[in-house]
Amino acid sequence: MAEEAEEKPRITVIAYSRDDFLSRKVSSMKEVLEIEGYDVVWANVDTVEAVPEIMEALNIHDRPMKVLRRASTHARVFVFPDYLFLILHQVYEIDGGLKRERIGLLLKDNLVVTVQEIQGDVFDPIRESIREGEGLFRERGADYLLFALLEAIVENYVPIIERISSKMESLEAQILSKGEKGVLHRIHGLRREILFMRRTIFPLLEAFRKLELEGERFFTEETQSYMGELHDHVLEVLEILEGQRELANSLVELYYSTISMKTNDIIRILTVVSTIFIPLTFITGLYGMNFRYMPELYWRYGYPASLLAMLAIAMGMLAYFRKKGWI
Repeated sequence: MAEEAEEKPRITVIAYSRDDFLSRKVSSMKEVLEIEGYDVVWANVDTVEAVPEIMEALNIHDRPMKVLRRASTHARVFVFPDYLFLILHQVYEIDGGLKRERIGLLLKDNLVVTVQEIQGDVFDPIRESIREGEGLFRERGADYLLFALLEAIVENYVPIIERISSKMESLEAQILSKGEKGVLHRIHGLRREILFMRRTIFPLLEAFRKLELEGERFFTEETQSYMGELHDHVLEVLEILEGQRELANSLVELYYSTISMKTNDIIRILTVVSTIFIPLTFITGLYGMNFRYMPELYWRYGYPASLLAMLAIAMGMLAYFRKKGWI
């Protein structure tokens, strides 16, 4: 019996009113529904394997739950006569990359249910505020809690985007100072992360718009004023991402421009060296023909004079190139 209990999905319940608070772990949704006497009940489920049990206990439609269990789903909002169901994505940085996790949020009467793929989320500040009685949570209903959960998910995108910006600034400095080959690979990696974040966040615009228009009856007038801020916040995040995408593209152009400039510098130096050696090669070739009647061949100072002449030509050409600003 103990092994069967351990296999059941872990459900964490937080129930609260203005002056009361309850936090406990239960093993089934039936236990959640038995909790009474609180204004708001929040059940957090750590696995999507509990979906069938949630459907049966709450008597909800199977369509949103099927969508939640699909790995390729994007942000969605389902509005039914007596409840709301939303599907969003939490994003985490893992092993230098980004990972996306589906999360379902259900609002029905005074009950909020969050269903996650794995244990761990971005809601700890909300739990702490409810526990300590901070903010408006104890004074508002379940609709305000749903808004706060949505806002926490969107807010979590911001530090990830800021770290991407910081990485791009660092890469820009490396390009200007060194222009290493590995920099281009890292730029393309950041571009993939930006596209990953954009694909995750962009569907939220339509989802929050639908929530604001069709889910109006599920929110009090006070909470409705906050819902518009969610849509605006997503727009701001997308604008930041668009700026980062343009910056990433400009970094690629800057990288190639830097490489091109360095290549031009190398070619210019090689051209100068080659140009200096043209007259020197001519002189050595001329006297390397070894014709019998070349008067300088039997001159005592012919060899040092030739060397001095070639040195003078080389120095003169170097001075001329420097004056022209070519080196």
